[in-house]
Amino acid sequence: MMPSVSDEAICVRHWDWSETSQTVSLMTREHGLLRCLAKGSKRDRSAFSGGVELCTVGELHAIIKPSTELALLTSWDLIDPMPMVRRTSERFNACMYAIDLIPRMIQDHDPHAEVYEALHTTLSTIGGVEPCERGLPVLAVLAWFQWALLAATGSKPELTVDVRTGDELVEASVYGFSTAYGGITSDPGAEADSQLFRVRARTIEVLRTLDHGAGWEGLLGHSVGELERCGRLLGVTLSSILGHESPSFRWVYSD
Repeated sequence: MMPSVSDEAICVRHWDWSETSQTVSLMTREHGLLRCLAKGSKRDRSAFSGGVELCTVGELHAIIKPSTELALLTSWDLIDPMPMVRRTSERFNACMYAIDLIPRMIQDHDPHAEVYEALHTTLSTIGGVEPCERGLPVLAVLAWFQWALLAATGSKPELTVDVRTGDELVEASVYGFSTAYGGITSDPGAEADSQLFRVRARTIEVLRTLDHGAGWEGLLGHSVGELERCGRLLGVTLSSILGHESPSFRWVYSD
């Protein structure tokens, strides 16, 4: 008997397999990231709620086949279509960036319940706040989500000691943020290079707020500029870890 899986999941990627079928990547609550073949998912009256769409939440049933990397998705019962995610380009771009990071940072079948919850909160919040433009709610949620993803994968930046010397961090108005060392240094140098960025103390304060366990609501006291700089810095950190920039990063943090 091949093992079967039932779990709540969010669709983070999909591709057409044929005129009637799809391949999908689903971030599950308990089983990590599953890549599945959904045969006949686009047929009328199929067991897939009319097909599996990005950012939607559903209850999946799948069969794990040891002989292939793709599980066989046998049904997808839609729980939340997240319709407001697609209402504006700002909402859509922010959510596309969040889901795009999941298969880049999370390995298949590696459970991360905290990442699932963070992604669900991110999508439902961005899809629910009014107004949802390039203002505080979206930027706060994305900064919080990126920090949660880095923390869950053991990659969050070091904020308490100088990452270059190992000494206690000297408080300053401007720090150096090293992607190579994964944290901040008291001496940013005269100029930033490709792996060392000059970062304002207020940006580091936002990161420390996140490090102390604040939810996204705890960031609303910071300005739009501070949250954007923080989110951009976390995105650069993720890009350094991945070795490339997520294409959707520029949709949110454009120059």
